[in-house]
Amino acid sequence: MGSFRRPKYEETAADKAVREDIERRREEELEEQRKNEEAKKKLKRRKAKGLVGQRSMFSRAGGRGFYQEGKKT
Repeated sequence: MGSFRRPKYEETAADKAVREDIERRREEELEEQRKNEEAKKKLKRRKAKGLVGQRSMFSRAGGRGFYQEGKKT
């Protein structure tokens, strides 16, 4: 009967490297997804306050906006 038993699974170095790579990529994707969700929430709050958007109180004609990076107005 002992000759019909399956040997216990032992993870090889290649299998371990593949598994760790998959886990690392998954963590990176989850982190990126979390950052994107936070950015969307922040933008939604700013639009609700009227700070961002086509009709915001800080906009000028032509869509240039009230604040321009690198210049004081």
